[in-house]
Amino acid sequence: MRLTSALLFVLSACILSVVGYVLLVASPRYSIYVLVGDDAGYYFAVARNFCLGHGLTFDRLHETNGFNPLLTALLIGTYKSFVPGLSLLGCYRAGILLTLLANLASLTLMLRLVGGFMDPQVFAGSVRRLVFASTATFFIGFITLKSNYGMDAPLVLLVGLTYLLRVRRRGLVAPGVGAALIDGALLGLLFLARVDSLPLLVTAFALMIVLALRDRTVWGGIVGRSLVTMALVMPYLMWSERHFGTWLPVSARLKSRFPDIDVPASMHVMLHSSLNPADLGSFVLAFAVALGTAAWFLRGLRQRRPADTLADPQLAAIALVTFFLLMRFSYMAMFSRLDVQGSYAILAHPYNVVMAMVLTSAWARRNPNANALGRRRIAQLACGLLLLVSAMLVTGKCRVLLHHWGAIEAGGRGDELALARAIHEKTRPGDVIYGGAFGLVGFFADRAWINGDGVANNYAYQDVLENDGLEGYLAENRVTHAVYLLTPGMVSADGRVPLLMRSELNGRVNHYSVADTATVLVWRSNRNRGATVCLARYSGDKR
Repeated sequence: MRLTSALLFVLSACILSVVGYVLLVASPRYSIYVLVGDDAGYYFAVARNFCLGHGLTFDRLHETNGFNPLLTALLIGTYKSFVPGLSLLGCYRAGILLTLLANLASLTLMLRLVGGFMDPQVFAGSVRRLVFASTATFFIGFITLKSNYGMDAPLVLLVGLTYLLRVRRRGLVAPGVGAALIDGALLGLLFLARVDSLPLLVTAFALMIVLALRDRTVWGGIVGRSLVTMALVMPYLMWSERHFGTWLPVSARLKSRFPDIDVPASMHVMLHSSLNPADLGSFVLAFAVALGTAAWFLRGLRQRRPADTLADPQLAAIALVTFFLLMRFSYMAMFSRLDVQGSYAILAHPYNVVMAMVLTSAWARRNPNANALGRRRIAQLACGLLLLVSAMLVTGKCRVLLHHWGAIEAGGRGDELALARAIHEKTRPGDVIYGGAFGLVGFFADRAWINGDGVANNYAYQDVLENDGLEGYLAENRVTHAVYLLTPGMVSADGRVPLLMRSELNGRVNHYSVADTATVLVWRSNRNRGATVCLARYSGDKR
């Protein structure tokens, strides 16, 4: 088993080395989309535009709150401190490095968290080393290979795992002013890392209040934590409320149908959007385990007071993630409208690994007559299942990476960096481009680019779409070029390309069109399974 553990650590180090090289040394064309998600372009552009004096904007024309604030603030600080001249490549590398370091720190935290939940009688010696090796392989082979670099998920992992590790060690309301400051700060930072982490904050404070029913002396700690959390969160909420009329990011309005419940539509979105099969499978498993664990907690209330259960730091940490995931998954299943991404419940993956250790230890305690060899075999089986899943995930991701890199080497198909540079060359500094979901291309094009899908735009843009006012909006903003995807049959008999932009808030479709003769760039792409990306001059003339 020692040899197996050593080989797994070597494999993990090799994977991590390749990822580091592709992200930090190789041309961005090899990391865009397969390791760096398209939404990273929104973060990079907003932070860079702020440093250039344009304000918090993606298109350099309209202020936006279509981002989670913690990563944006860290990127702004990083760019100002470490990227002289604010070069595009420098900003790209700096943003990637920031999130890569967050992932590596999260790996360390996850290993410590898993170690804290291992029963020393079941997971001892070589078995314990095998668990650490298997966990590292899973993390690096799955989470580290996800296309989350330059995005907010690594920060959610980092802050979330730090808080869970503190709860597991010291409980929900550890005594002392310092503990209140740190816990409150972590909860506030978690909200700023992803606003949809709010259910975890609700769960944490709810469990703290339940604990206070047993021990009234903890009320001071609860109040202290809530004050620190609010001190971090309120500036962002007040800014967003003042500038946009609501504290919710514009992307939340696009992607959530709250308060209108529609489970069939939400499930269709989850099954047919950005959620890949691996994330979906992990989410289903986490939801099933959370349901069973919640049932266990609720059944135990008949035998002991809930506050007594939460007084155990390990049970408190398990309860915290369990009820948070139930709330998060339930919300996704009821209110999803436009898209569901794997980062929406990134803590589900560490939860599955931790609960595997917890359930294995629980089995050993319920079977005290099982000999040491039997317990060892059960622990090895848990590691084997984790490694099997990791092998499948690594194989699938490697296939995607090799296909992408092969397509680029074979003739540039899918080379979004080259596309962005071509758009830059075909336009001038004063031009304004309008197009759909082109985050990274928009960042590298380095032009005024109005985000067509509305994720990095504002509420006024959504109101325009709801009122069929797109053409007037394009004229008002002096749009000179349109970027669109061309599919067979789009060009009409009069040589015009009809283009559509849908308002996801109500399903209404806005129309605009450009002359086929106005096309100045045609680029083969892997988008939408092989559509062609076109850049055309836009005059607003319908003919």
